[in-house]
Amino acid sequence: MKVKKRQKLKDDAEKKDLKEYLNIVPREGMNIKVLQTKYPLIDWEIYTEDSRVYWKIIRVGDLTKIYQFFDDMLKNFDRDDLVKLWDLVKGRFSSNEPTDDKEKALWVELKRLFKPDTDDLLELHKYMYDPLEWRLYDTCIVPHVSTEKGQDMFMLVKKDYPLTRGLLMLMLVNKLQVDQHSEMADELLKKIFEIANRPRH
Repeated sequence: MKVKKRQKLKDDAEKKDLKEYLNIVPREGMNIKVLQTKYPLIDWEIYTEDSRVYWKIIRVGDLTKIYQFFDDMLKNFDRDDLVKLWDLVKGRFSSNEPTDDKEKALWVELKRLFKPDTDDLLELHKYMYDPLEWRLYDTCIVPHVSTEKGQDMFMLVKKDYPLTRGLLMLMLVNKLQVDQHSEMADELLKKIFEIANRPRH
């Protein structure tokens, strides 16, 4: 039930993103290179519409985009965006704690991504016998492991996470989902295979 509700919310957010995208479709005489220029991320805030709460990402030139789910954000971010967002979030919460649920969610996901905590990983291990999915967000080089019961873990490829051998083997058994075949996906699979097959001490 929870998974279906989350999928519906995700679909609604994607429809909203599509509506926003359709408003900037290139017209005759429009400079397409301007649309393809990457504008640096400069700020973020919480945005509420009706009863839904989103993260509003603000880029140079007052270009904004809203996201309801962290994994939707990862589909559109590259590594520089992630690092900049982490810096902005750390800066905002260096002197005070996040109070809003959406602020807390962003803080927790980014902290798990950049500074993994063993307790968070142990929480994921409890669910390792649930049906497991994992995918790679190519632009920001972040694998995402999720269970059917709604447990999520986002990881940076360059970091070593103290995952159990059982969970690593389960990740290998379940195929990595990628939008298109890439060298990065092959490297990630190779790294996980090597870690899973290290001799036990």
